[in-house]
This record gives sequence, structure tokens and C-alpha cells, in this order.
Amino acid sequence: MQSYLLISRFFFFVFMTFSCGPGDGTAEKKPVQAEPQVRLARLVKPSYPVEVTIGENAGFAVEVPDSIRVDSLQVFLGGTHRQTLEQGLDGSVSTGGELPGRASLRLRVFYGDGKSENISQQIILLSDIDPVEYTYRVVNEYPHNEDAYTQGLEYEEGWIYEGTGNKGSSTLRRVELETGKVARIHRLEDEFFGEGITLFGSRIYQLTYRSQVGFIYDKETFEELQKVYYQNREGWGLANNGKELIMSDGTHVIYFLDPDLFTINRQIEVYDNEGRADSLNELEYIEGKIWANRYYTDEIVIIDPATGKVEGRIDLKGILKAVDRKPTTDVLNGIAWD
Repeated sequence: MQSYLLISRFFFFVFMTFSCGPGDGTAEKKPVQAEPQVRLARLVKPSYPVEVTIGENAGFAVEVPDSIRVDSLQVFLGGTHRQTLEQGLDGSVSTGGELPGRASLRLRVFYGDGKSENISQQIILLSDIDPVEYTYRVVNEYPHNEDAYTQGLEYEEGWIYEGTGNKGSSTLRRVELETGKVARIHRLEDEFFGEGITLFGSRIYQLTYRSQVGFIYDKETFEELQKVYYQNREGWGLANNGKELIMSDGTHVIYFLDPDLFTINRQIEVYDNEGRADSLNELEYIEGKIWANRYYTDEIVIIDPATGKVEGRIDLKGILKAVDRKPTTDVLNGIAWD
């Protein structure tokens, strides 16, 4: 498959036991089933997950039988108590200060007899930012091995570090930029499909696709230092912010990992003002922002790592000339930063 690469001043691109006995449920030690709970309240708005732009109000409305007296209604958004209504069963709640993605709108109804019940619905919070639209200009082109299925890309001191994929041909390699000549190569075992890489101090980290295994190498010798395991079902892109590893898994979620334990510290959902940014692939961390290829598109999105909001979008359509396309040509992938 053919990979392609853009280079400019800034880019190189989830008990019970039984005994015999009488059938009265006592000697058999069978659990006694509780009476099914009858819900009094019904959430009529929203009745399904709705999209709300951050900063706007999310409306709600609750219905209870006329014979039931309600004392108050507490409103929670994303686990935080936002307001209490002493009168009325409808209103709205501000989404200001929330992060993009899925959030639970929960309403707790307090009745006159001292009892209460919870009803909830998920809402989808969209970014309140209009992404800046960028185009591109090709400054230079360099040779690249068409058989190298690029999954991860880094640039340091004149060298391209590249992680390639496909079972049986996955590698980590150091490549001379101007000539495309491979100066050093490490071949993964045939069972692994290599994925994203990142340079972190004197080490190189490399993910694999569905094996839930990663590798840590010595940056100079490519000697394998450690094998690590992660929870994500798939490994796609990898970058770092100098303190944490930053990982994608082909969804709209980005994970921040401890570089020693490989455990997840936190995660963000990536959204723009129209919806979620799916298929996040190869990553690069550039001047405090996350840059991400979107698989099967010619688009790079620029992401705020604190919020997950898409701040910019680069349209790279046409970067590979029609005359250079072949039946084996795959997708735009690989971002490196000079």
C-alpha cells in the first residue's frame, strides 16, 4: 500500500447456590424477589438523547400523576447538582462550563410522603467553537517506500522515525529524510500489526492494532526494553506531551496514559460544533495542541487537549496527485513536527 507524507517547515505528515428442600423458598435459600418498583415520574423532555451546544440551556419536563404531591425537583448535569425547583416540574439547565461529549441529565423527584426517585436521560454536548478552516501548500517532497504502510511518524534531528503496519511486515525504522534510505530497522513478530509511535526522551513507544500490547525501545539501538499492556481494545495513534502518552483507538476518544504504568490517567471526547470527530488515527502534539488524522479522510483536526474541542481543521484534499494514485493506495496518515 502506498503511504504519503507532507513535509513543510512545520509538518512531515469493556452466585447463587441451591439445595434440595420444600418449595416455599425458605429451605432452598432462594432469594426472595422484590416487588417490581412502580415509577411515578416520567421524563417527557428530553425523551431521547438530544444534542445541545455548550453554553446553551437544556430543557426538561417531568410528568407525575395528578394524585401525587411533589415537594421539590433537583436537577443534576454530569453528576453536579445544578438547581432545585420548589414549584413546577419543567425548566432548563445551563450547560456552561461542561466538556463536550455525553452527559447525564438526572432529575430527582421528592414526594410528599418523604420518598424520592431518579429519572435521567443522556444528552450530547457539542463544542461551542467554530473550527478555523485551513488549507495547505506543499513546500517539498521526499521519497518514501511505497511498501511501508505508515502508522506512526516522528521527526528528530534530520531523521524520520516511522512505525509501519500489517501482520508479517510491521516494523520500526529510522529513515534518512532526503533519500528515504532505511538506516535502522526493527521487525515485529508476525503476529503483531504495528501502529502509532512516539519518541519520549531516550525511548520509543510503539502500539499494536488489536493485540493490546505495546513495546518500548531504546531510541538509539532499537533494542526492545519492555513489553506493556493496555486496556483499549485497539491501538491506533500515539503522541506525548512530555509528561503523558496520548493515545487514540479509532474512535472519537483520546486517552492520556502514564508512561511507566501505561494506565489511563484521563480521557477526552473530541467534538466540533456539529458532532463528534470519529476515526481519530495518527497523532502529533504540536505547541500545546493535539493534531490528528481522521481515518479514511484527507483531514487533520486540531484539538484542545484540556477540553476535546476541535479548534481547527486542515483540508488536505488533492495532496496526492491523481497520477500518483494506484489500486493499492491507502489513506493519508502520519504527522511529524519539525
